[in-house]
Amino acid sequence: KQWYQRRVRVVERLFALMRRDRYILVQYNAAKCLTNLFRLGAVESEYSKTQILDTIVYLCLNEDIAIKHIGANLLHELIEQNSELQLWASYSQHLMHGLSRFFVASRDPVFSPLLRAAAFKAFAALGETQEDIRKSIIEGENIISHLKFGLQDDSLEVQVAALSCLHSLSRSVKQLRTSLLDAEVWQPLLKLIKTDDSELVRTSSRTLCNLLLDFSPSKDILLEQEGTVELLSKLVLNSDDEVKLNGVWALMNITYKANSDLRSKILSHFGVLQILETVEDECPKLKVKALGLLRNVLCDPDEVDSIMTSHGREVLKTLVPILTEEEKWSSEEQEQVLCVFINIATGHIAKNLLVEREDLLACLLRFLGHGNSQLQIAATTCVTHLVKSDDSGCLERQNRLKELGHFKELQALLSARPEVADRAKIALQYFQ
Repeated sequence: KQWYQRRVRVVERLFALMRRDRYILVQYNAAKCLTNLFRLGAVESEYSKTQILDTIVYLCLNEDIAIKHIGANLLHELIEQNSELQLWASYSQHLMHGLSRFFVASRDPVFSPLLRAAAFKAFAALGETQEDIRKSIIEGENIISHLKFGLQDDSLEVQVAALSCLHSLSRSVKQLRTSLLDAEVWQPLLKLIKTDDSELVRTSSRTLCNLLLDFSPSKDILLEQEGTVELLSKLVLNSDDEVKLNGVWALMNITYKANSDLRSKILSHFGVLQILETVEDECPKLKVKALGLLRNVLCDPDEVDSIMTSHGREVLKTLVPILTEEEKWSSEEQEQVLCVFINIATGHIAKNLLVEREDLLACLLRFLGHGNSQLQIAATTCVTHLVKSDDSGCLERQNRLKELGHFKELQALLSARPEVADRAKIALQYFQ
């Protein structure tokens, strides 16, 4: 109790030091302390948060360029990963216009790049989560022209900050299809990702993932550029964990709905065995993205049969343990593995390889009765593909699954949640 009372007194004192009659640097240092306390969860009330934000906005709009600089950096610290404060900040009168003035506020060789970097970081935080704010930044503050110059700036700090801003804005589906496409931001991005600076490669590869999403028109343009697939494959071999993750993520994005030629090209640079090696990585995010990549590669029945004929043993050796050792893996990882098996089960030869594995069939039976509906749906769909066929081994597979109890478990699912029951009905109709 005494500790809590002391903390309250310290916080109250800091708020008092933010008053406008205090020296400007005193206000800044008090706001800095309170920002740190807020990020630690020690400042909770809505009124307190707005007080901190108001002071930081006041610093950003100060006439002194040094104060502008530290104010914008502090704004980034306060509102990053906080959608509520981002929204409140966007409502602040003159803030975004004031930040856009940073790009022309000074010709000082020292402060000019610092101001530009601070502005880009502040805009990146502002546009991190909400589409309306991104729209205001792009349409109201002409940020795209500043971005294009920022990505080619002589200052490394400005380039990194501009990339962070571009990454934030590229989360918008509309802007990917309009402003960012028209500005051809992919051109400087491809140059920056080839540099030796680890921070530039990290941030540019993260941004590239968004430009390679299926609904981004820049995806096709990027894939038309010579060496794009090779570049992405090299990212996966990078020693930096985040760059490696971004490389796999980007490959996963371009294999989604890709044609056979593109899939073959990707596999020639980053083959099935390399994908499986990445699946075994300790990083959960990397594992999930690698499974997503494998799932996208195994999407054509004939190609599935070809890959499983040459690499089926390795695929099963890597994936089956993720289902059998349930306690070691997350539900997201297991769902991705089940989705990979759904695609493998579409192959004419490959589905027989799956039915030969009793441990895999036992896992499917267990997941049919799982408490997680997403895992139930995935397992049910996999069973559907195993029994859905008109080949000579179809009846044998159906009888095998009946003997092991899958048919009975599917019948029990008819009284489950509607989304699960619907999938069970589909599976049952293929049993003779």
